[in-house]
Amino acid sequence: MFFTRFSQFCCRDRKKYTFFLLWWLLVCPAISLHGYAGAEDQTSDTLDLDFEIPEVEKKSYEFKAELEISETVKGLDEDSLLFHQKYPNGVDDETFYQTDLNLKVEGSYQVNIIKLYARLKGNLYYNNEADWENDRRTEEAYLSLQPTPSITFDAGKKVLKWGKGYAWNPAAFFSRPKDLDDPDATLEGYYVVSGDFIKSMDGLLKTVALTPVILPVSRHVNDEWGSEKEIVWGSKIYFFTFNTDLDVMFLIGKEVKDRLGFDFSKNLSSNLEIHGEAAIVFDHIKHIADQEGNLIEEKGDVLNFLAGVRYLTKNDTTFIFEYFRNGQGYTRDEMKDYFTLIEDGYQEYISSGSMAKLATSRKYGSQFYNKQTVMRDYLYLKVTQKEPFDILYFTPSMACIYNLNDKSSSITPQITYTPITNLELDLKATFLLGKDYTEYGDKINDYKIIASVKYYF
Repeated sequence: MFFTRFSQFCCRDRKKYTFFLLWWLLVCPAISLHGYAGAEDQTSDTLDLDFEIPEVEKKSYEFKAELEISETVKGLDEDSLLFHQKYPNGVDDETFYQTDLNLKVEGSYQVNIIKLYARLKGNLYYNNEADWENDRRTEEAYLSLQPTPSITFDAGKKVLKWGKGYAWNPAAFFSRPKDLDDPDATLEGYYVVSGDFIKSMDGLLKTVALTPVILPVSRHVNDEWGSEKEIVWGSKIYFFTFNTDLDVMFLIGKEVKDRLGFDFSKNLSSNLEIHGEAAIVFDHIKHIADQEGNLIEEKGDVLNFLAGVRYLTKNDTTFIFEYFRNGQGYTRDEMKDYFTLIEDGYQEYISSGSMAKLATSRKYGSQFYNKQTVMRDYLYLKVTQKEPFDILYFTPSMACIYNLNDKSSSITPQITYTPITNLELDLKATFLLGKDYTEYGDKINDYKIIASVKYYF
């Protein structure tokens, strides 16, 4: 009954509802909630400090949850090629709205050497293109055995956090790509069997750790990795030497191309860190579409790498700067051919009603082109200021992604405010900039605004 009435309200007066929510999030940071706690003044001539401190018993279980309500507003770019590709007949409203209700539950239970861990996520959403829909998924759920502090075995659905990059991780062979709009967001894992074997020692080499991974593939398990039954396996070897974290990793499979990777991270000072990672993908096949819709396959070894720095100033300003080379990405000319295919298909549809070329471009877009970081060279910069002007619990930030190949970019300012414990208010806007026939210049939308309220318990 609640969701029925709520959806009716959203449909009836959606713009008023959206601006109310945005206004509320902007005004709330100006309202501080203060608590007062007092205690009776006690005096005594003597203090008895001779007492035993009871040992704190560690709980066998942990539980936490996150409830988020958010409103997304997108301004559609009716002149962009990707808009023409998706909406050749146009739309009635050039503004897209979506309301999301998200619940994330995380918990663990441990008995002796056995530990169970799970993280579940559910999403209920409504937008002006569809009625209420839901999406439920298990992001992680695995069993962990730790017979000794230096040996661990895991089995189940798990996220393997390989790589040192913040926005990109070319060496994260067993992970899904991060969302560039929110690199800190949790990811969904894959079903794996893995282990950790750690050895500490004296000398220049302080620590060595081995992490073998087995990933089974079938029609029902990890089907994103292939259509046939097989075992994908790999490993990571970690070294800590000369105050530097080093990793060497590999992946081998039948349908998945073999890969070899490396990463490092080093603190040059207490407030300056450098990091990098690289990966070679052997026999990679790149699908390239020409202006007529013909698909060409280009095969060869490609190198992906990242170099970055993280710097913290005395004023609590954090800078994260990274350069990413996507060897699997498309060149400027290859992307122009794809955009020309869309343009020709749209003009053909307008003049004759034929969807042939437009349908071909849609197919290639969903399979190869319409993805984030689709080209070759990118810069990423994020600047975060903690509590500026002594405004407690207030954190503004600015993130920018710049495509070096076509000179297009996205800029994302964001403010986060925590007025009371466990309550977080967030307002984020993304603006896309670029000329015609560029990655960010021809996105479906010009801008995106997300206002959200999170409660942790």
